[in-house]
Amino acid sequence: MSLFQNISIKNKIVSIILLVSTITLIIGFIIVGIGEIKNSKQTMLLNNLMNAKLIGEYSISPLTFDDNIGAENVLSKLSTNQSVSSAALYDRNGILFASYKNSEDIFIPPLLKNPDELVVSSSTFSKSSLIIEHPIVYENYKYGIIIVHISTVFLTQNIKNYILILLAVLIGMIILSFILANRLQKPISKPILELAQLTRKISGEGNYKVRIERKSNDEIGILYDDFNNMLQQILHREDARDVAEKKLLAAKEKAEESDNLKSAFLANMSHEIRTPMNAILGFAELITMPDSEVTPPEKENFIKLINNSGNNLLRLIDDIIDISKIEAGQIKIHKKECYLNTTLQEIQQSFLEIRKIKEKENIDIRINENVRTQNLIINTDTLRLNQVLTNLIDNALKFTEDGFIEFGYEIQNKDKLLFYVKDTGVGMDQKKKDLVFDRFTKIEDDKNRLYRGAGLGLAISKSLVELLGGKIWVESTPSVGSTFYFNLPFDRIEKAEENIQTIDISDNYNWENKTILVAEDEPANYIYIEEVLKITKARVLKAMNGKEAVEIFKKNKNIDIIIMDIKMPEMDGYEATRRIKKINQDIPIVSQSAYAMPGDIDKGLDSGMNDYLIKPVKPKVLLSILNKHLNRLSPTG
Repeated sequence: MSLFQNISIKNKIVSIILLVSTITLIIGFIIVGIGEIKNSKQTMLLNNLMNAKLIGEYSISPLTFDDNIGAENVLSKLSTNQSVSSAALYDRNGILFASYKNSEDIFIPPLLKNPDELVVSSSTFSKSSLIIEHPIVYENYKYGIIIVHISTVFLTQNIKNYILILLAVLIGMIILSFILANRLQKPISKPILELAQLTRKISGEGNYKVRIERKSNDEIGILYDDFNNMLQQILHREDARDVAEKKLLAAKEKAEESDNLKSAFLANMSHEIRTPMNAILGFAELITMPDSEVTPPEKENFIKLINNSGNNLLRLIDDIIDISKIEAGQIKIHKKECYLNTTLQEIQQSFLEIRKIKEKENIDIRINENVRTQNLIINTDTLRLNQVLTNLIDNALKFTEDGFIEFGYEIQNKDKLLFYVKDTGVGMDQKKKDLVFDRFTKIEDDKNRLYRGAGLGLAISKSLVELLGGKIWVESTPSVGSTFYFNLPFDRIEKAEENIQTIDISDNYNWENKTILVAEDEPANYIYIEEVLKITKARVLKAMNGKEAVEIFKKNKNIDIIIMDIKMPEMDGYEATRRIKKINQDIPIVSQSAYAMPGDIDKGLDSGMNDYLIKPVKPKVLLSILNKHLNRLSPTG
């Protein structure tokens, strides 16, 4: 390539045309030559194979009557073909029966190895000969084998002569290409040389007002126009450079800000992950130490701390996974009917428990009273709506020390439904309101108190609301409180009053006469579920896989409900559910799995499952779901 850099444009064009032509010709000749050589070999093979078959057919009679002389006479016919160097006729046992060779120096083996392995004709090209092995078969009876060695000297000589002819033609065509390229390059090189001459003149004189006249409508003409435009633009290049420098500086500052935010986020993640892990591992080791002096009340307190830390760590992991999926565009919305009152009541019950754990029982967590009279059913993604409301209420609980947290919804107009979460927390000023939904951002005003969290919950909520087709915003006053609003499309579903879901909040789980089948392949998970169910006095049956669950169900007609794991050996939970539902369509089946995506949940419901539990499963959630289906308090699925 350095050679091309130092030669004129004229010689470059000639060289390129010559190089392309030469490469094309060489490739073409190689393809033609290879094809011709293959054809020559194939012709030689077919001709000699046909001769070998004919000799084999003529040899059937001598082989049948053990006529060696007759076989020798048949093989001697090969002497008319000067390329045949030797031929050997073996009987069906591989013993030499007759042979032919055109030179006494040729050795023919008296025995043939593995004669039974040759069932069809085969051929091999070696460096100087073609070897054909042909089984002599007539009416499915193998009489013997004929092996013919044919010299490839004549074939090689023909190939060499053909290559020499191709080389001579190639050289002649290269010379012709050079002559034509040398004459045809002028319409291209001349205008470029004229342009180069003008650029040297402009460079020497510094006169950017000169213009070059366009003489053609091809790319050279376009180049002339672009050159004239470039001269015009050079007059304004200083202004353009100043604008570019300002943009570059702004981009640099934005990149540095983003880098600082991510660095702070990673540092915060390390702290937020290690803090609950320290509590989990530390208190667990204290409890299990053989020489520990921890009292039973202290152990109970330590277990609560371990549980609380585990929940914090799980929420952090969920937030990191969600924000990663949002950035990758992998969050999918799965809309279906959503009972709003039921959803809000479930969230309230959950936060009443969380309130106890966080020792904030002085805060009133309530649903707007007007909600209870609405009984709305809408078409939306229940899981994502639940996630948004949970994030907003959790955020409110974090920054509220006294007072109340109220949430609910109202019909904004015929197209929109307005949700809100109101608190009496610390509030924020306008500057922080503009940043509160940014990723990796934490709003902390109190320097005497550290608020836990990754700064992802509100950013996730904003992205989910937008995916659901709505908008989110906040109104806040420092030291008074904040109200987060978001609206969603009002896609109402009309249903009869009796179909509205209700929640059973009873803690009395007495299922003494009930039988529960648990399909779970992990021993630890089964032991956990069995321990949770002990307080119900229910009879528990165990299945290690889906296939075993189906068999147990067939044998036990008194099973009232089934807890079905999804990922199991031999048969998964989906297939087991389909088979059980064919036996009894009314048996409630609750899935429990680590597959928590809406698509996976829908797949389970489509297979016939009535409800789902997402691992890790909390005892109260497990008992509540089972109680709902055992008592038939609400529609399933």
